[in-house]
Order: sequence, then structure tokens, then C-alpha cells
Amino acid sequence: MKESSGIETGTTNPPRIARTPFYYGWVILAVAALANFTSAPGQTYTFSVFLDSFIDDLEISSTYVSTLYLFGSLTAAGMVIFVGRALDRFGARVMLVVTGALIGLGSMYLSRVDTAWQLYIAFAIMRTLGQGALSLVPATMVSVWFVRKRAMALAIMALGGAAASGVFPIYGSTLIEGFGWRTAWIAIGFTAWGLLIIPAFLFARRSPESIGLLPDGDSHARPDESQLRRSPSRRSDLSWTFNQALRTRALWLLIFAGMAQSLIGTGVMFHQVEIMTDKGLSPAVAAGVFGIVAPSLLAGQFISGYLASRIAERILVAVGQFMILVTILLLLTTGTAWQAYLYGAVLGVSMGFLMNSMQSIWPAYFGRRHLGSIRGVTNFGTMTAAALGPLPLAAAVDLTDSYTAGLVGFMALPPLCAVAALLAGRPHDPPERRPVPA
Repeated sequence: MKESSGIETGTTNPPRIARTPFYYGWVILAVAALANFTSAPGQTYTFSVFLDSFIDDLEISSTYVSTLYLFGSLTAAGMVIFVGRALDRFGARVMLVVTGALIGLGSMYLSRVDTAWQLYIAFAIMRTLGQGALSLVPATMVSVWFVRKRAMALAIMALGGAAASGVFPIYGSTLIEGFGWRTAWIAIGFTAWGLLIIPAFLFARRSPESIGLLPDGDSHARPDESQLRRSPSRRSDLSWTFNQALRTRALWLLIFAGMAQSLIGTGVMFHQVEIMTDKGLSPAVAAGVFGIVAPSLLAGQFISGYLASRIAERILVAVGQFMILVTILLLLTTGTAWQAYLYGAVLGVSMGFLMNSMQSIWPAYFGRRHLGSIRGVTNFGTMTAAALGPLPLAAAVDLTDSYTAGLVGFMALPPLCAVAALLAGRPHDPPERRPVPA
């Protein structure tokens, strides 16, 4: 099922699938959004509705489940490096089909766990496939098919993930109530298979060049080298290899710059209900904040997408860090319901803004040819930060009986990440120019 690489850009007889009345990249974008939606079985918001079932049926404590989830997520962070390398080798079509099949099988396995160590394995599998592969592969696929319109296309793709965060917790809860948690995971597995495998097999393709097109649906007239160097929108042919990218200062500065979003965002959302109830707010208000975050996250994605063509990517990443600072300040001072909802709105906007900015900056800096391998390493950093995010707040409440010290400590990270982003100037052109494989 490995995709053909024999079609050269500019061919006069493109394959039938490329002969659409509109740019075929929009079909790719729809598949990517669907894949992002199908990542839900491996995302925290789906697992959250199963936690009580794990605790009661397996007879283990909440702390034990949380610890297993932490180590499962850390294992997944390491595995995503190999996912990125496989994506460069086999292409998005193969990876989406295989990942769709495996996440269904992982759901079946999860339905049969009986011990803590089996639950850890299930967490590692589902986090690798959901948070890892089905976040990495769709975003990389969209970044390969779009250059000038990349940031806005990534924002549109995020609609799939936002929709899943609203649908799957309700879907899972309904299944648990009607059929039990084990049958619920079997149903979720069949749902993943039905949603992703056939559309990915029929419609996903490695790159626009693989079907005789150029990114964004541009004409087949190739720019000369001087045009490539003058215009960032035409730099898609200037690609760094994996090893070349690892030797650049910009890569490591940007990995650090992306840590605040993952670590702080995961940390405050994991403890959000407890933080707000400690402030005297009702559990209903605390839970209602989650309903504000999802649409606000989409708004942040589209704001970043609009600004990306006007402001340098690293500036947007730096600005996003100060939005995180505002979010923490709002959480520290929240005392009423309207303040809690305002906090939720700012949290969603800041997370969406940074998510889109960080996804856009990697292909802009390092090109498209080896993007899967490069994103595998960068996603390792963000997934590790996300896995560790809840720990500082948990330690703070254990030591001081309050979340305040942990939140104040969080405030030191965004300014450092902002400085790192500003120092991460676009690297010089790689030693040799290599076109994206057809």
C-alpha cells in the first residue's frame, strides 16, 4: 500500500483523482479534520468519563489510575518519534489507514483489561495513536498540501478535534450508562474503524506533487531559485533533513517555546474543577467552564490563522505566551461565575492561538520533505510537557494545601518561552534544495 512516487510535478496527464473542479487539497483537509475527530478515543476528555469505571472495576485508587495515565502518556511521547519517521517513509495515506485500524484494536484491548499493568499498556497504546499519531499525521498532511494558506487550513482542520471534544464525552457516557464501560470501548473501536479507514484509503495522498499538483493549487510554473529565496510562500521546496534540523538552534528554542502551552494548559485543565471549588464556586460552574473553552479554542486558531500571513510566526508564538500569563492571573483572581467563564474564554483563545502558531512554524522553518520526522521530535517535547503538567499543581496542594503556589510558579515559564521564541529566527537555507517527493 506504499504510495507511488513516480509522478513528476507538472505532468500533463495527472491521475483521475486529481481532476477535480477545485484544488484537491480541500479534500485532503476534510480527511485531516475527520482524522483529528477520530483521535478522540486516545484523548483525555474521552478517558475522563471512564475514570470511575476503571477505579471501581479494577479496584485501584484514583491516584493509581492517574499515575498509570502519566506513564502511559510519557511512553506515547517517546513512541511519537517513530510515528514521525514512519510518516516520512510511508506517507499519510498508509499511516492514517494503519492508525485507524490500530486505534480500533486498541479500544478492543482496553475493553478487556483486568489488571493495572494491562491498563498502563492500554493507556500507552491509545495515547500513542490518539494524542500522538492522529494529531501528528493530519497536521503534517495539511502542512504539506498548503503553504500560503497553511495557517488557516490548520485552523479549519482543528474543527474536527473541537467537535470530538464535545461529542465523545457524551457518547462515552451514554454508552457506559446503557451497556457498561467494556461494551462502550468496543462500540468506540467500531466507530473509529467506520469513521476513518475507508475515507483515508480512498482519498488521502502523500503530497500534491504525488498527483501532479502544487501546494495551494498554484499553477505548474516553477519559480526560479531567486523567487524561492525572496518569497516565504514559495519556500516549500527548501527542506531540511531530519539531521540538519536537529543541528539548528531554532528547532530547540522552538521546542522549549512550545512547552508552556502544553504544560500549563494540561495542568490547569486537569485540576480546574478542584481549583474553582476551592474558591467557593459550584462544581456545575467549574464543569461549565469546559463548555466555554472549546469554542474559544477555535476562535484562537482562526485569529492566529488570520495573523500568520501578516506577522512573523515567532512573534505570534511570543505573543501567545503573554496570553497564557493573563490566563493564570484570571484563574488566580477568579471568585465569581462570570470571572470563571471569562477565564475559560481566555484559556481557550490562548491555547488555540498557540496551537495554530506552533503547527504553522515547523513547515515554515524546515520545509515539507522531512516534516514527519521533525514533527515527531517536536511532538515528543510537547507531549512530555503535557504529561508532566498536572504534577506541579498536585505537589503545591500537597505541600501548602493550596494551588496558589503552583499557579504562581507556572507564571515563570511563559516569559522564558517568549524569549526563546523571539531568539528563534528562521534558519538559513539548508545546504541543498530538495523538492518534496512526488
